[in-house]
Amino acid sequence: MFTNGKISVQQMAILVIFSVIGDSILILPSITATAAKQDGWICALLGLSIGLLIMSLFFYVSTLYPDLTVIQYARLLLGSWVGTFVSIILLIHYLLNTSAMIREIGDFMTTQLLPNTPLKAVILLLILILIWGVHNGIETIGRAAEIVFPWFVLSFVLLIVFLVPKFHSINLMPVLAEGIKPVINGTLYVAMYPYAELCFFLMVLPSVKRSSHMRRDWLIASVLGGVAILTIVLACLLVLGDYLTSHQMYPAYALAKKISIGHFLERIEAIQAVIWMLSGFFKSVLYSYSFSLGTAQLFKLKDQHVVTWPMLFLLFGISYEIAPNIAYYNQTLLKYWPFWDLTIAVIIPVVLILVHKLRNKSSEKLTIT
Repeated sequence: MFTNGKISVQQMAILVIFSVIGDSILILPSITATAAKQDGWICALLGLSIGLLIMSLFFYVSTLYPDLTVIQYARLLLGSWVGTFVSIILLIHYLLNTSAMIREIGDFMTTQLLPNTPLKAVILLLILILIWGVHNGIETIGRAAEIVFPWFVLSFVLLIVFLVPKFHSINLMPVLAEGIKPVINGTLYVAMYPYAELCFFLMVLPSVKRSSHMRRDWLIASVLGGVAILTIVLACLLVLGDYLTSHQMYPAYALAKKISIGHFLERIEAIQAVIWMLSGFFKSVLYSYSFSLGTAQLFKLKDQHVVTWPMLFLLFGISYEIAPNIAYYNQTLLKYWPFWDLTIAVIIPVVLILVHKLRNKSSEKLTIT
């Protein structure tokens, strides 16, 4: 039993929006401001354009074998040995990214919301919630996202509306003061982190009830998620300026602290943080689901739930040991992780497409091994 029901195109679109926003809403403003200073918003805009190309690539790959996951058609196209190697690389990517996101959320909670709580306790609680989501299947994940989504949108809109009086356009000046190179560097981060990391949808898309407008909704959801990232980057720069944005660990959280309406509506950053963590949760649970399903398919297990509980111990150990501290983790994000995501998200899908084209030209019959 490899799937627990199907999700609708609408639920898929909501999961795409949550996944694009994910943890990026907390960490990306700082990364873009560090790379391009006051031009960070240009990075977000260009990254959205490149991200759409990446998302189009994912969708096209998923249409080659719409009823199969990437683990299945990787072995179908590349053969048993090479396909198994590529599948293992993909599964390692899912596992590491899940662990990294758990660590991000754990660090955020223990430094901003629960400073006296041990990191291990927070990580364990997060993983237990993820395991529960994976165990209940993709249909439950889709329905939960559908229920939570209106509250997320309301929270996001209110945040921006309350901050409008604090916007200072002078913070965006001068434009391209240091040339185009810093903007290109920042654009790479925006394209890789929100979009390239969504390669796990190659495991999820076979569970979507396909319709004629599925591609349209897929791209619209990708744009909406990118617009949300662009908006939060702009808001951070307009309110905090590039210096504070680049030197804050979580500038979006600092942004929420600035809200003060008539000295009555204040200190709502904790509510905002909980809402934002929901987007990170759905991205994490989809990564976990993809790892669980892919492992079961690779080793031809009858039930993916066999993988679920052993995954708990893997996630707990890796999440805690993936970085000795936040500074080390952030340096890894800036220097190495984008190229890791680029390899998985772009090179592997392109190779699969090329092999598919060559196999079709030679009219070679394919069977699942």
